[in-house]
Amino acid sequence: MKRCLFTIASALLLMGQAQAQLSKGNPCKFLGNITTRGSIPSDYATMWEQLTPENETKWGSIANKEVSSVDEALRSWNWRSAENEYNWCKQNGVQFKFHCLLWTSQYPSYLANFTGDRLRKQVEIWIEACSKKFPDVTIIDVVNEAIPGHAEGDNNGQAKTFKKNLSQAMSGSTNPGDYKWITEAFKLARKFFPNAVLVYNDYNTFQWQKNEFIDLVSTLVKQGAPIDAYGHQSHDLNDMSGNDFKSRLYDIHSQITNKSGRELACYLTEYDIAKQGDNGQKTRYSEQIPIAWEADFVAGITLWGYVHGATWVDDSGLIKNGQDRPAMTWLRQYMASDAAKNARARFCGKAAGGPSLVVSASESTIELGNTVTISAEMDGASQISYSVGGSQIGTGSKVTWTPTEAGEFKVEVSATSSKGSVKSSVTIKVVEVGPYGGTAAAIPGKIEAENYDNGFAGKAFNDLSDGNSCDNYTNYYRSDDVDIKKITNGVAIGHCQKGEWMNYTVNVAEDGDYDVVLRVGTGNSDGGQMTVSIGNTVKEVSIDQTGDWGTFADVKVGTMKLSKGEQVLKLAIDKDWIDIDWISFEKDKTGVADYANNNVITIFPNPASSNIEILGAGDDVKVEFVSLAGSVVKVSNETVVSLDDVANGVYMLRITTPNETVVKKLVVKK
Repeated sequence: MKRCLFTIASALLLMGQAQAQLSKGNPCKFLGNITTRGSIPSDYATMWEQLTPENETKWGSIANKEVSSVDEALRSWNWRSAENEYNWCKQNGVQFKFHCLLWTSQYPSYLANFTGDRLRKQVEIWIEACSKKFPDVTIIDVVNEAIPGHAEGDNNGQAKTFKKNLSQAMSGSTNPGDYKWITEAFKLARKFFPNAVLVYNDYNTFQWQKNEFIDLVSTLVKQGAPIDAYGHQSHDLNDMSGNDFKSRLYDIHSQITNKSGRELACYLTEYDIAKQGDNGQKTRYSEQIPIAWEADFVAGITLWGYVHGATWVDDSGLIKNGQDRPAMTWLRQYMASDAAKNARARFCGKAAGGPSLVVSASESTIELGNTVTISAEMDGASQISYSVGGSQIGTGSKVTWTPTEAGEFKVEVSATSSKGSVKSSVTIKVVEVGPYGGTAAAIPGKIEAENYDNGFAGKAFNDLSDGNSCDNYTNYYRSDDVDIKKITNGVAIGHCQKGEWMNYTVNVAEDGDYDVVLRVGTGNSDGGQMTVSIGNTVKEVSIDQTGDWGTFADVKVGTMKLSKGEQVLKLAIDKDWIDIDWISFEKDKTGVADYANNNVITIFPNPASSNIEILGAGDDVKVEFVSLAGSVVKVSNETVVSLDDVANGVYMLRITTPNETVVKKLVVKK
């Protein structure tokens, strides 16, 4: 619910394997992709076996100030997004690639004038801190885009100066074109990441700087850099035929091997095709991908985005409005073919980091009382075991688990094969769904917008932005994804976008017509729109501009005919941007009598040990015992209620009569 931030998907969802990852059939090669606008789309794990953060692991995205130690870096730098993605990959069996340690285009701005030992120290702290945060990372782009002329014109030319400063600080050389600073960077990377595949990555490698790329990579090997692989970004293939692509791919590999004296693995690290039109894109995919995939020195291919409209290069997305473009349809078919499954590899991209344990959950967040299925897969596994809190919950390739209490639980999975033992985990959030505060909101009455139901996305609300942040307020009042802020007279939900909604459990006192009013605000010159619904009663509301942003007004919804009893009120947003303060329901004055005062109905005795009597309610009564956690633990239709089956504790009694619903506190003490 933010104007300034729009994410394609809620950050960091676990999901079940609705369909196999596209490259799953090949034992060594991976087909990967990248984050989408800083998020991992919910369908990611069903298609891609490897993930590269587009920006979240770059030095300039994490480091925000000079530090004196690794511990200070771990405490104070902005690691959250990168850590979430790293953990998501471990939990979902997706290979995580770190992109990238050093790039003179995106570095922390505070380093612009650093030189010598001061700069070298920051580089060392950065790389060591990354090894602490991401100890099991399997593939790393150590240096990105260092061919002379690359990543030098950014920040009004400051990037070129920074490259010179980096060269002097790392190797003592004032000529970054001798690549000694890159060799030193690889040595540092090997020191702190002894088991990772270390990659040099660059662009224009197939066409304009092919020879320069060959020279750089082979020079690093000759200088003793512990480099394992080179990466072709592959953004420059839009107009290259399959024959030309094959010729250059093989020629580059042959020349690097011959000039350096050692064969390196090859990755296509940032592949995309941005032809204008579906058929042009499909043609290039069908010509080029089989050539790269079936080359035995290519260990993996990473596509640079797949959601149409949210990729770095326009028109390069593969899925548009939820539908596969022809190139994606072709890609699915090819990856399922025998040619793709049987493609040989001299360098096994999936072997990086040892045996792989793939763990997935049917849902990452479930309602208390529901069951979740956890699956695990590892080639050659002789035993797979699942446990929660040290207690085993099952063995085998799949288990089902029904949590008995709300909370966040780590399901730990261990597997053993001839290649070794591996542990992984998946976190399941168990949420008790129900009315905010444990009691349904009363109608007639005023319902504060921020008091939507307890629960989770898709159950209690739908929100299009990640995190609770609105104006200058973060996690104010509540901490889920619905954006809330403080206003002059209290609290409001802010910056609501089209497609968002909130649910409210309400209790309608009696059948009848109710006059409904919304307290809302919008600064849009053309106003806004909302839908209010309870059961089958639906009202669409047009909202005129209420003034400047932050100005609220009472908007009449009209009269709604409601039925007595507990049901769900839904506030849905049909037009950006709206702020909501409250909604009120008042019984139409032509209806029956006003409701009794809350003090008329009493409970005796209170505290109580054996039974209670409801006084002042009449004979037609419903008594619900609600725990402080919000669960209904007992229901009675009698005015004298036994407590034999009620445990000691504090309860809220929801007492409903034909004329009213009141809530009373009861202490049970036996």
